[in-house]
Amino acid sequence: MFKKKLLSFLILSIVFSSFLGFVALNNAQAQNLDTVRDNIFDSTEYKEVQNKTYGTNASGVKVQNVVAAVINTFLGLLGVIFIILIIYAGFLWMTAGGNEDQVGKAKKWLTNSIIGIIIIVAAYAIAQFVIESVINAA
Repeated sequence: MFKKKLLSFLILSIVFSSFLGFVALNNAQAQNLDTVRDNIFDSTEYKEVQNKTYGTNASGVKVQNVVAAVINTFLGLLGVIFIILIIYAGFLWMTAGGNEDQVGKAKKWLTNSIIGIIIIVAAYAIAQFVIESVINAA
């Protein structure tokens, strides 16, 4: 029983620390993109082209950046939801008290939540690749 609790605690700890590393990496990439964007948007050549193309009232916000922000926010919220589900599954497992039905239910929740996290990370990687390709092509 103690080994099961220790194993589930270790799994939850690894998943949670991986999620924190993922968030930190995402923030670092966002700051780098913001710096690059600011350098481009502040250049006089960009402002001249923007004024000639769109006029002086253009806001400078690109559709690609808005879509990227929406996708990143949505995937981030889904990631948080699945982390909460993993914690819930761990709670069910820890409080099972030898009840095999509850342990089975907790294992099912944990398995499904981990699969969900894997799908979200894959979707995030694909979305980042496509977004960066679209932004760099424009």
